[in-house]
Amino acid sequence: MYGMLGYVWFAACLLGAVLSLKSIVVLRKRSAWTIAGWAATAIYFAIEAVAVVRATHPPAHTDYIALGVLTVCFVIAGIRDEPQAEPWWWPTHAGLTGAERRAARG
Repeated sequence: MYGMLGYVWFAACLLGAVLSLKSIVVLRKRSAWTIAGWAATAIYFAIEAVAVVRATHPPAHTDYIALGVLTVCFVIAGIRDEPQAEPWWWPTHAGLTGAERRAARG
């Protein structure tokens, strides 16, 4: 590993993967593109955690591919105005869409 910074990044990767999986569980089937984005995020963090343990760069730049996929999925989810898992630090429920929030304001 890369010393103390490696341990910190490894812990951050584990936390990011757990947060991603928690978001998927909270959203269930309500937000398909958002769930795909969170799945790609979990994969990204898993790839990074393995790379830290092995002290190598992920093969074939799979981490960059996962970053690209998660970015595209979250952009599409934003355009489609899908509900997001809230609160962001530890999701407990699916939030309102932008349209639902605007309608609630009147």
